[in-house]
Amino acid sequence: MNTTKKTLVLAVALGLSANVFAAQDKVVVASTSTVQTLNPHNAGVTLDMSVANAIYDGLFKFDDNMQVQPNLATGYEVSNNGQTYTITLREGIKFTDGTPFNAEAVKYNFQDEIDKKQRRASLLSNVESFNVVSENVLEVQLKTPSNTFINNITHPSQGMISPAAIEKYGEDIKAHPVGTGRYVLNKWIRGSKITMDANPNYWGEPVKVEHLEFRAVPEAGSRLAMLKSGQAQVMLQLPNTMKPAVTNDKKLDAVASPSIIARYYALNTQNEILANADVRKALNYAINKDAYKKVVYGGDASTLNSIVPEKIETFAAQTPYTYDAEKAKELLAKAGYADGFDAVIWAKNVTTSMRSAEFIQQQLKAIGVNTTIVPRDVASHYSAGDGINNDGTPPVIFDSGWSSSSGTVDWAIRPLFGSQGTSNYSYYKNANVDQWLADGQKTLDKAEKAKIYQNVQSTVWNDAAGIWTTVDTQLWAKSKSVKGINMLPDGSLAITDVHYE
Repeated sequence: MNTTKKTLVLAVALGLSANVFAAQDKVVVASTSTVQTLNPHNAGVTLDMSVANAIYDGLFKFDDNMQVQPNLATGYEVSNNGQTYTITLREGIKFTDGTPFNAEAVKYNFQDEIDKKQRRASLLSNVESFNVVSENVLEVQLKTPSNTFINNITHPSQGMISPAAIEKYGEDIKAHPVGTGRYVLNKWIRGSKITMDANPNYWGEPVKVEHLEFRAVPEAGSRLAMLKSGQAQVMLQLPNTMKPAVTNDKKLDAVASPSIIARYYALNTQNEILANADVRKALNYAINKDAYKKVVYGGDASTLNSIVPEKIETFAAQTPYTYDAEKAKELLAKAGYADGFDAVIWAKNVTTSMRSAEFIQQQLKAIGVNTTIVPRDVASHYSAGDGINNDGTPPVIFDSGWSSSSGTVDWAIRPLFGSQGTSNYSYYKNANVDQWLADGQKTLDKAEKAKIYQNVQSTVWNDAAGIWTTVDTQLWAKSKSVKGINMLPDGSLAITDVHYE
């Protein structure tokens, strides 16, 4: 087989022997929501994957710039036709239950995810077969050429789980995680917190913080109080209005991290009212995006000018829905709703989400669309999103956000606007878009790929499948003494070297 070698080289050789903890300490992360599952293959939100990735390792990992780096795998080769990938694994690694990590374990993980149709199995939808070449070499045959496969298996949901643990716990693996990662689960109090202890036999660099804890604290003021009092060392989602309270505290750091997180409101295109494209366009024209950024984010966000953020490959800026309330009213009248209509806004019960929903509510009221806000905790919010339908209920305007955690334009679009997308809360269906998404994964020609995804962007944008709002600047805060923790552009928390100084 002719191959193009793409081997990733480690800068430092990593020992496989047991490590001694460098310190006996603890880091508490105050997050906005609860964790739904500790099975990464079935994770639906970024927080779940951030927590799971303290316990699991993937074959590859992303660096701070979303570039692929080695992890449990040391490298790979891809055939010239783009359909056969040969992955080389590290030797001598074991899961925390003693099960060997090898090519059979990797095959088991991927096949189990596919067979059980886990939430993130679509990342592997192009796989034809797996072939164990040797103890530490796995060959993957794809159905069609792919320009996304390595990025897909670097997605944070693709952590390796002990096959023995999957056999033992079945679906309940979500509460009994067994990986090769830096931490092992100590206790999970549902709806409250997750506590983890350092893995004493971790295969990589020594784990420097013995205890790691994630606490669910939806209210931003409470998270800030925990940070300032020392009850937490990391605070996720710092509202701009609270930033001075952090910057004026010599013990704390306020961090602004760039992102590829797109914010929008999904519009249920299967609803009788929202099925009309003119109605959906009217809702877009009704929103003053500049005012929205100031009110909701204090200016710490950028306008979303396509269905994907600017930093995503093949981004193509679209003609904006410039704020025009009169035009919005005209479009509603054209669609037969001159007097407006009633709708519901489904929102997350966290500070920024509620502020956003209230702003949208006020703007829509000005064009005759009267809305009721229905807040839910984050987990319940997205679970409810899976059940939006056209059963006679008022049209749903669904608060949503998405980041391409594989770093690809395919994953920035397909789960949201492909007709079979697992996060398609717009229930958007377009045969042309589906075909373009299929073609976009296959082509190895960069110019052709750009053209395909530009077609997708313009079509979905002009169909107004959502109310497009902003791209996040991720504001978060931490104790100055905590180092080695970072927010990746997709919104996931990287804790690979967390320690105190």
